[in-house]
Amino acid sequence: MSTINLFQFGKGNIGGALIRQVAERSAGLAETSGQCFRYVGICGRRRLVYDPSGLNAFLRSPGGLDRMLEDPGTGEDYPGSAAMIERLLNDPPRNLCVIDTTSAEMTEVHLACLRRGIPVVTANKKPITDHGGAYDEIRRLGRTGRMRYWYETTAGAGLPVVSTISELVDTGDEVIEIVGCLSGTLGYICSQLDDGRILSDIVREAKELGFTEPDPRDDLNGMDVARKALILAREIGYRLELEDLDVKGMVSAALLDAPSVDAFMETLPGEDADYAERVETGRQQGQVLRYVATVGGGTCRVGLESVDRESPVGSLTGPDNIVVCTTKRYHDNPLVVRGPGAGPEVTAGGLFGDLIKAARARSGD
Repeated sequence: MSTINLFQFGKGNIGGALIRQVAERSAGLAETSGQCFRYVGICGRRRLVYDPSGLNAFLRSPGGLDRMLEDPGTGEDYPGSAAMIERLLNDPPRNLCVIDTTSAEMTEVHLACLRRGIPVVTANKKPITDHGGAYDEIRRLGRTGRMRYWYETTAGAGLPVVSTISELVDTGDEVIEIVGCLSGTLGYICSQLDDGRILSDIVREAKELGFTEPDPRDDLNGMDVARKALILAREIGYRLELEDLDVKGMVSAALLDAPSVDAFMETLPGEDADYAERVETGRQQGQVLRYVATVGGGTCRVGLESVDRESPVGSLTGPDNIVVCTTKRYHDNPLVVRGPGAGPEVTAGGLFGDLIKAARARSGD
């Protein structure tokens, strides 16, 4: 029996879903594959629970998992990522794997782990969209010896977008262009616009349903999609920085610069008429609005576009994601990856898949 010890940064929606999935599936995996996953530490923004001998007994106790995720008093004060990783690496548990489900600045944490040969499984886009030097170092260390850096969910949540593109490149194909809708939130908004609804009403509803970030501008400014697009651009060899991308938010810059969330929501109806006109104009031309990332010709742009309703991107509905790859091999009939690209359970499932791959790779050490 091979035991993989897990330390996880983040226990929010995605992190919590992953903990539950691992807790529910770990016994079955141990029986079928001989791999046992054991949490030794879990931290949120304020609290930390850490026991090098393992937390599984606590997590499986009646109500233990719920207390871990919901009780703000559980554990000890979280000292911050830098102090925590120093403490963890001072005497790391054997066969340690670090998981990052945060959206924090964690580049140095990832690098510290990789320098010690500790695998990292991450949904956090910031480290691999950091400056080119940090990205190169992560890639170099992550591929030293056995694969140690697993980041499938950073660009496609539960979809195999990164691995598909990486495999195309590794096998010698030439990627000519990547076109995709990479935000479930913005996809939902665009689909609702197709149905004739008003933009401000859609955003308000999406916020209330938890589809957007607490500040919807964090979705509408396009930066989340830009980071995903940069990840894909770097996968095919583009030497780009985040500031090199042409990024246009889904709403005006003046709205994005509103002094507060409340002020933003109050002034958002000012965009309703313009959006209604754009939707109607597109309808008459057989087109729909989609928030699209385009990677090609050494450049990358992100923004709202009118596309043919019958095209792969135009036919997308709801919060699904899609990536259309035109390559030397897949030229006349591009390769399409499409499916659920958002949601805690889907993203956690993708992370769990990466975790299993990391464990298999480590078992050969």
